Amino acid sequence: MERQIINKRKRVFSLQPNKNPKALFARRYVSHLVPALKKINMKKSSSKTNHPSFEKTVKHEVDMAFALSAQEFAWSRFLLQKLLSSVHDDPVRTSSSPSEILERSSKKQGGGKHQDRDEEEGGEIKKRLKELQKLLPGGEEMNMEEILSEIGSYIVCLELQMIVLKSIVQDNIS
Repeated sequence: MERQIINKRKRVFSLQPNKNPKALFARRYVSHLVPALKKINMKKSSSKTNHPSFEKTVKHEVDMAFALSAQEFAWSRFLLQKLLSSVHDDPVRTSSSPSEILERSSKKQGGGKHQDRDEEEGGEIKKRLKELQKLLPGGEEMNMEEILSEIGSYIVCLELQMIVLKSIVQDNIS
């Protein structure tokens, strides 16, 4: 068999249509993000932009591509609505940064009266669910059942976003 090598780069996800939701998300994400980044790059090279404004624009486009790529989920529709209603030069922060999440999760609860073990565990679960509610875009407007059904897709999409962004960075470095 004859083997042709077209490109040295490894493709993380197939460009062929299929029914794999992860591949579908990644394909949609790339199709929204890459043109937006190219457009930003063209504007950057043609005009002088200040660093904070450039970073906000890139973050806005990364978030917009993320929201547009998973519109079948409630959290995505909420994020998209938030991004579209925000002023482009000053995008509204839609969720906590990873450092804020780590900081909050590492803080210990202050001492108080001892409770039954069941009450303590129930309080801890409620506390964790409230934290999830804050982290999930639109979580404040969802009940706990909706949050639990949406959080899995949100985490998977965040992981896929990270993989795609790493791939883009690696391609630009090499």
